[in-house]
Amino acid sequence: MKPKPIFPALLLASALLTGLPVQACAAEGAEGFAPPAPADTLMLRTGTHEKYMDGTASGRFEPSKPLTRAQAAALVYGLLEQPPVGFRQFPDVPANAWYAQAASALTDAGLFRAGGGFRPGDPLTRAECALLLSHFLPPPDMPCWFTDVPMDDPACNEIFAAVSAGLLSGDPSGAFRPDDPLTRAEAAVVFNRLLGRNPDPARLAAMSGLRVFPDVPQNHWAYAQVMEASMTHECEPLEGTDYERWTTFIPEIPRITDGFHSIDGYLYFARGGQYVVSQTVGAFTFDAEGRYTTGNASLDSRLAAVVRAQTNDSMTRDQKLKALYDYVSRNFTYIKRGHVAKGQSGWEPAYADSFFADGRGNCFSFAAAFQQLARAVGVEARTVVGNLGKNRQVHGWVEIDLDGTTYVFDPELEMVYRGRGSSYNLFKITYQSAPFTYWK
Repeated sequence: MKPKPIFPALLLASALLTGLPVQACAAEGAEGFAPPAPADTLMLRTGTHEKYMDGTASGRFEPSKPLTRAQAAALVYGLLEQPPVGFRQFPDVPANAWYAQAASALTDAGLFRAGGGFRPGDPLTRAECALLLSHFLPPPDMPCWFTDVPMDDPACNEIFAAVSAGLLSGDPSGAFRPDDPLTRAEAAVVFNRLLGRNPDPARLAAMSGLRVFPDVPQNHWAYAQVMEASMTHECEPLEGTDYERWTTFIPEIPRITDGFHSIDGYLYFARGGQYVVSQTVGAFTFDAEGRYTTGNASLDSRLAAVVRAQTNDSMTRDQKLKALYDYVSRNFTYIKRGHVAKGQSGWEPAYADSFFADGRGNCFSFAAAFQQLARAVGVEARTVVGNLGKNRQVHGWVEIDLDGTTYVFDPELEMVYRGRGSSYNLFKITYQSAPFTYWK
């Protein structure tokens, strides 16, 4: 039976990607369920909903990264009812590589084309994905009409088999983009559709205990599809819809290194091998997606953008702090603001958010901005409202305990003296070595 066209705009807008229901759960007697009829002896395992994709050792899924040819081979090989045996050897595939048997067997079976080597690290292109899919689909019943896929293209029939089945599509210009890579998130969608799987996004978002990929939050366009591909579960058809309802699932074994993790500018915390969600750890609160939050969504986005721009994973803790300190002390100017009273708490997010938005502030604004940035990289910084110098002028600065010593950070005062031609270094100084007297 020819499969119903279920996915006519796969690589266009995310709304289209998540809004098209299909018949999904392969429960016996599920009316309308019809997995694609195989075109050859290779049969997909559609009777169970086992995971077939996974994340990285850091717990990320990397949804925007291309699916490599090695990953694609292992993925498809693991989904076959009776995987074939391959005898082909490639000069660029070690005999003990985790994908070696899959690459050999599927190339021999015609699912991959290879020249002198398999090219395991190369991205799987959309045309190559169509070749894989075509082995499990009926022949196309109409010609191929894409501006960049001529009728005599060797991949034309394979591409249109995938298009006719609703698994791939062209863009609004009429191009198929055969040489573009298929991303990992797109791969989850494509193969879920090929397998006849269609999770209900709303129900998955409401479930607890699902694995957390920090780079695939619940509002990610492919969240439900990634969960479907990466967690083994049982399901049943959801009455009155084309969706499936998960009934049970196998929790994932924790494997993430405990401690803070910075991912795409956002801070996460792993404990017991898993990212914590909806919890407070010391001075850090993590939301339902596992992200550190100040309680101010606008500020959270601003902090993440600065952290992304000013730091990278190769930096040490102190290098990150210095980069963020320099950003605050060198890119903002002074303007008179209201003072913060001693003993006042919880004022920092509002001051920092206003500071980033306006580009100006007083000592409390500078202190709040640096404190919030330091916390955004996992350093428990605190602001101090005190006095400065012999005249005991009201002043605000930041304290951080590092390696058993309390250090002072004063970005506003360094900015002021730099403007006067002085070169005071007020990054990570002790109270004893400070050029001014700080009164707490």
